[in-house]
Amino acid sequence: MADEAPEGHEAGSAADEAPEGHEAGSAAMSFEEFRNAFYYGEFSDMQFKYLAKMSDQAAAETIATLLRHLGEAFDTGDLGPLREAAYQAQVRAYEPSEPPEPTVDDAVFTPLGTPLAEARLALISAGGVFDVDDDPMGPDGPSQQDSLSLIGDFLRSVPTLSVLPWDIAADRVAVRHPGYDATTAQRDPETVFPLQHLRDLASEGRLGLADEHYGFAGATSQSRLRKEVAPRWAEHMAAREVDAALLVAT
Repeated sequence: MADEAPEGHEAGSAADEAPEGHEAGSAAMSFEEFRNAFYYGEFSDMQFKYLAKMSDQAAAETIATLLRHLGEAFDTGDLGPLREAAYQAQVRAYEPSEPPEPTVDDAVFTPLGTPLAEARLALISAGGVFDVDDDPMGPDGPSQQDSLSLIGDFLRSVPTLSVLPWDIAADRVAVRHPGYDATTAQRDPETVFPLQHLRDLASEGRLGLADEHYGFAGATSQSRLRKEVAPRWAEHMAAREVDAALLVAT
């Protein structure tokens, strides 16, 4: 005997058609494909890209845990356990099996000759930040979504240094980067360009700030960055009496 349709659904009705966003007759997405889709895929999301590094079992348990805490939050209004569960899941996914032992034996060590409280510190972000009124790709520059398909072009191009004044308003800081999901950075540019935090420290007398700060998209030609433009950027900053720079990666 043929299986009966679930209550509320008629056999052959629109409810049995392919979900929105998937063509009828297309292959269903496997769970492995689903979790990998959070890593620069259909569901690209920096908050959950770690699912791609997990096994199917670990990812399923993680999603079940997050959904359980989400359901609890509906009742309690407390998002704390949900945030903690998401954080712990990221730690488990990214934590190396063996503690890393980094060694740096080819870098020139230059001690800061001026106390930090008296130094002029510049912030440099590789997160793709720029002044919304000064788009490095021109007034018709691509959106964040469009930039994701241009990753190859970015990786071959010479990076452009964007200049942002020390007192730039938060709503004038734009973010575009082809190498990561910039949704969080667009909501809060401080996650990749913590200028307000530095201004707070400067107001406490703990450091000095330069008059201008900088951003560029780290997804770029690394050889051209190192050999061609970084020396020019250093000269630009030195001419503005910058004593030290804080580089923020993504």
